[in-house]
Order: sequence, then structure tokens, then C-alpha cells
Amino acid sequence: MKLNADSIKWAINHLQFEKDTDLFPSPKEINVFSDLKNKIVEKLKDYDITQHQFSPSRRFVIPKTELSYRTATQLDPMDSLLLAAVIYEYGHLIERRRRPKGEKTVFSYRFAPEGDGIFYSNENSWKEFWTSCLEKSKRKKYVVQMDISDFYNQIYHHTVENQLGESGLPNAIIKFIMRMLEDITKTVSRGIPIGPHSSHLLAEMTLIPIDDSLSIKGIDFCRYADDIYVFCDEEKEAQITVYHMAEILDKQQKLILQKQKTDIFKAKDFEEICKKMLNDNPLNENEDKMIKVLKKYTTGMYKGIDFKQLDLEDQKLFADYNINEVLDKYLNVHEPDFKKIRWLYRRLGQLGAPGGIEYTVQNINRLIPAISDVCHYLISATKNFNGDFLTFGDQVVTILEDDLIQANDYFYIAILNLFASNSDLNHLKKLLSLYKSSSPEAKRKIIFAAYEAGASTWIRELKELYSTLDPWSRRAMLIACKTLPEDERTHYLKHIKKTHSLSLSEELILEWSLNNKRYNMNQDDEYDYE
Repeated sequence: MKLNADSIKWAINHLQFEKDTDLFPSPKEINVFSDLKNKIVEKLKDYDITQHQFSPSRRFVIPKTELSYRTATQLDPMDSLLLAAVIYEYGHLIERRRRPKGEKTVFSYRFAPEGDGIFYSNENSWKEFWTSCLEKSKRKKYVVQMDISDFYNQIYHHTVENQLGESGLPNAIIKFIMRMLEDITKTVSRGIPIGPHSSHLLAEMTLIPIDDSLSIKGIDFCRYADDIYVFCDEEKEAQITVYHMAEILDKQQKLILQKQKTDIFKAKDFEEICKKMLNDNPLNENEDKMIKVLKKYTTGMYKGIDFKQLDLEDQKLFADYNINEVLDKYLNVHEPDFKKIRWLYRRLGQLGAPGGIEYTVQNINRLIPAISDVCHYLISATKNFNGDFLTFGDQVVTILEDDLIQANDYFYIAILNLFASNSDLNHLKKLLSLYKSSSPEAKRKIIFAAYEAGASTWIRELKELYSTLDPWSRRAMLIACKTLPEDERTHYLKHIKKTHSLSLSEELILEWSLNNKRYNMNQDDEYDYE
């Protein structure tokens, strides 16, 4: 079974534009794929995906709130590319079976791919969801709030397989998706990966029977992902609805409701919740002005803009004292609103506003539930940072030594990624001293930090250890070989190609590293590592 060339090309654009996931730092392999776009399209358009061998994915425990967590997955970049191409090519078959958008019942992840690589409708579906909830609550007296417990992890594979078949996907494509799921979950026959954008449509697909069952029963509802709201005329009806919903979930797919998020509201009280969700609710005048500027310059959650393109007056709004004041107000409460904090960091990252760097580094432990967005922001903002990089690097190294950061691989690599993405932070000598005692995930980041710094001497010392590296670090090593002199690089990479069984990702990266010019730096083997 082969994929269309346009699907492959779109998937490469998608990974470059939306990245492979919102939860992890974007892997450097994606940039390599972008460089090799034409070659990859040419290679994969004749590639039988039914014979594809999946490479190991990565799983991390990552924070949702201060004391709650979820397990997220990052696929091998080539596996991620192929899955994105499959969903792009066949996603319309799934979307056409979902409840019609005009019905205003199902709002999440409406499949509407665009040429630039965006998977889902650019419309503000979250706002549309809460607007519909508000409108429906005004016509009823009670609202039932329900949430499916641990939804993505509880989805049975046979449900996915059955729904793919019902949607009319070719058997070969169904087998490809099922093999991927089985490879990720190993012996467990349930769960789809949390993280990849492609997963969202698969999850929505499994709820088609649930949505249809609610509609057939005449239940007035709004659903966004695993959050479901039902609108009732009487309190007793609302109570019965909870039991009916629990029964539907159990009989259809053995899913259960999360007790902590199951509640019944009077419609008037629920209207206030809707209004709060629909309004930006700035904490003070400074945040209100910042939000207006963010909306003025950014049109979505992905496209960035150069901070220097802002008017000088607008730039001043993002001075450190303004950002610090807003973040301080969010954090200095009993239960910080981390959804809003993550949103703010994502938008600040789009602008690359450097004003919050110092505050963020100093309060990193308090920002752990938003660590991914925080690190994305720091990477973006340091490009416009005019301060002392040596001092900033010292602060980041100190963070790496914190017990809380070291207790979780996800925290640790998220911070390490700052060095792997910005050579100005320096401190390579310290990072290299950590290499031997580091986890495989951290070793990968240290290799990339050496690559960014052009430290070919140290990379040369790793050459004989290639066979001992995990697949993710092997790809990092292949990319880092670009720093080596051409003759040495050519000889070494040809030896690797001859003596090792390479995955598809590794084959492409090796060829990229082999054929690219040497990494551009002023002093290569003379690098000081200080």
C-alpha cells in the first residue's frame, strides 16, 4: 500500500509547522526532513507502508497541574510523518461520519487540513463550544458536567479497528495503524498515544458511536474531546442523565466517568462559568493591554512573529516589570490557573518577548505544570535576549541540579533543550561532564548541545560508542557528525551504513549528514567548552 506524494509532502509541512506534538521540544530530525523534502517524497511515494518497521517511541510522565500527571508519547519522527500522511489522506472518511458541525454538538478537532500543514479547523472551536453551551443553558434549568476518565489511555484497540473499518479506510491502512498502536502499547490492547496531532482524530472517531447514541436518545449535549455537557429541564432528569451516560460508555466501550469532574449545575450558575471561559478575564490593565497586542499581531496558536516587528510602544508593554507582575499574580494564589499560564507562555513564545526570562528562570519550580510551554517560550525569547548569556546559562545549570527537576526525565530534558537549541548559553564543559551519568534521553540533548556548539572534538570521541546508543541518541549522533571534517565524516558514516542495520529515519539522516557541507563555525577543534 502506497501513499500519495501530496500526502507525504503535506505531512512534512505539518511537522515543520505544527511540530510532531505540543508536549515535547520539536526533534531536530524534523528540520532534516524539511531539508530533504523532495528526496523523502520521491522515496516514500513508492514505499509500501505495510512493510514499515516502527522504531521505538518515547514515553514520559508530564504534569497537568501541580500534583496531577499524564503519560505522553513521542513517536519516531518517520513514524510520525507516515501517520500524519495517512490521516491527511484518509481523515475525510472519518470526518464525514461525525455529527454535522451545524448540529452544534461536537466541536473538538474537526478535520479540515490546510496547505500549510494545519490538521484541524482554524476556527476558534473552543470559543464556539462555550458559546453554544451558554446558549443552550439559557433554554434549560440544569446542566450536567461529565468527563471521561483517562480517555486516551482507555480506548480499546478493537474499538479503533472497528471504527476505522466503519469509516471505510482500506484494510492495509487499518493494519498499518493497528500495528503502530500495538507497537506503542506492547502487550496492552488499549490506549492511543497522547501527544501526536494525528491521534486526536483517532480519538474523536472512537466517540462517534457515543455521540450518535446521545443524539438518537434526544439528549441535548455539547462535547469537546472528553468533556461532555448535557442540558436538562429538571434536576431529576439531570441525575438520570448521569446514569444513562455511565451506561452508554460502559456498554459501548467499557469507559467510565471521572467522579471528580461529574457535577450538576443550575443553569444560572453554569452561565457564569461559560462567560468566564469566553472572556479573557485579564487580572489587571497591563495584562489587558498585552492580550490586545497579542491578538493584534498573532492570528493563531502556531505562527510566530519577530518581536522586533512590534511597534516600540507595543514592545514596552512586554517589559520585564509588566510580565513579572502578571505572572506573579497568577502564581501567588492557592490554586494557580495553569491553563491560563500555559496560554500566556505560548503567546509570549510566539512573540519571543524576552521580558519574562529572568522571572521565569527564578520561579521555574513553581511553573512545573507548564514546563513544556515555559521551555518553548525561553527558547524563543532568548533569540531577543540582550542580557548576560553567561549568567543566564549559570542559572539554567543551577536548575538542572535541582532535586525536583532531576526527579523527572521530562523536566530534565525540557531544561536541557535550552542548551541544545541555543549555543549562546555555552556551559558545554559542565554538560559534557554530566554525559556518562545521564539517562539516554538526556544524552541525546547533550549531543545536540555539542552539535550546536560545534564541538567536533568531543563528538569524535563518541564515534566508537555509536552501537551502545539508543535509537534516539543514534539519530542525534548522525546529525552531530555534520561537525566533523568532510573526509573523516564520509569515512565514518559510510562505515556505519555498511556495518549497521539502519531504520528509515537513520538512513535519511545519515545521507543528509553525509552530503551536507561541514557545520559552519569559526573554531572547530579549538573549542574551549567553557
